[in-house]
This record gives sequence, C-alpha cells and structure tokens, in this order.
Amino acid sequence: MYNSILRIFFWLGKRFDTTLLFQSVAMLIAMVTLLKLVVQYKSDNPFEPLMRHESNHSSSASSYSSLSSSQPSHDIVTEPRRLTNFWDWDNFEDYVKCLLGFTTAIGILYVVLHQYDWFIETLGFVSLGIESTLPLPQLLTNLKNKSTNGFSLLILASWFFGDGFKAFYFVFQHSPFQFILCSFIQLTFDSLIVVEFIVFSSWFKRFLLGKVALEDEEVQIA
Repeated sequence: MYNSILRIFFWLGKRFDTTLLFQSVAMLIAMVTLLKLVVQYKSDNPFEPLMRHESNHSSSASSYSSLSSSQPSHDIVTEPRRLTNFWDWDNFEDYVKCLLGFTTAIGILYVVLHQYDWFIETLGFVSLGIESTLPLPQLLTNLKNKSTNGFSLLILASWFFGDGFKAFYFVFQHSPFQFILCSFIQLTFDSLIVVEFIVFSSWFKRFLLGKVALEDEEVQIA
C-alpha cells in the first residue's frame, strides 16, 4: 500500500502512462479492502507474552491474582510489542490512520519539494524499490527451509510470466527507468525461486542420490 501511495505522487511529478496510475489506485483500493477483511476475521486469541512470571506466593495470593486477571497487567512491558508488531493492530481504523498519516507526510513533502527532480525520482525509486522486493521473503523462506513445500507452482508461474510481461510492457512503452529496473529485479527473484523449485524438488534429490551412488560404484569397480 505504501508503494502505491508513493507511485501516485510519483505520477503527479512525472506524468507517465495513465494506465500505471489506474493500476496503482486499483491496487490500493484492493489491498485496503483485503486488509479490512483480514482485520474483521482476525483471531480473537489474546496475545501471549514470550516471558511469563512464575508465582511462588501463597494460595491467597493466587486467588487475588485470579480475581484481578481481568484487569490490565502492569508487569508486562508492552512497548517492545508495539515496536515489533507495528502492522498488527486489532482495529481497522488504526491502519487507516497510519495510511492517512503517511499520505499526509508525503503530500507535505511533495508540496515543498515537487519542483526538484531528485525528489520526484526518489519517490519513484522508493516506490518501485519496495515493489521489487515482494518475492524476496518467499525466496529467503525457501532457502532457509531448503524446501518449497506449501508454495503453489501456479502462483510461481503467475509471478514469473506476469513480471515478464510487465518488463516487456515497460520497455515497449518507454516507461520511466524505475519501472524497468523494478520489473527486471522481480523477474530475477522469480527466476531464483524457479531454481529453488528445481533444486529442492524430490526428483532432483533422487537424481543427485542416484548420481552419487553411480559414482561410488565406479570407484569400487576401479
């Protein structure tokens, strides 16, 4: 959502293809709608702190603790949770306020600095830079787990061919350099995920095991 907001301001400063502006607006609306649904159906399970304080008091103290359990706890420091779970609020209005605050801040900067080319170009690089890293978490997760289990090949195909089409479209339409660079970075990440699908696949592992076994037999024969 942040990259879509930045891209809209980028379009205001550098009037490129209007289709890309409509795409940013449509993407922003779709993501806000999905965010509202996610928050609406979010699990109601309370947050469990990583650190628990064991009670060694008497039974009377335990009774007092159970009676006051409904009251806010002052023993648990909540500040680290706010920092580490920045985008994990319970109310949709909090997300809206954050997005509005971000949009307002960028709008003020745009009014003050829109006459400078470096500022407009920076908006483009930041916006498209954020978008270009979208496949990166999946790439790192696959690498960490040494597996692609649970990740749909259909989704990967849609990423790969979609980003390939985007790269062709941006080059053909002579879009700003930021769009072309972003599309090729995404295509590179998609290609690496394709390699992970091959390397971490069961048939490839069987092929390597078979090749190692064949080499061992040749060594024993020699």
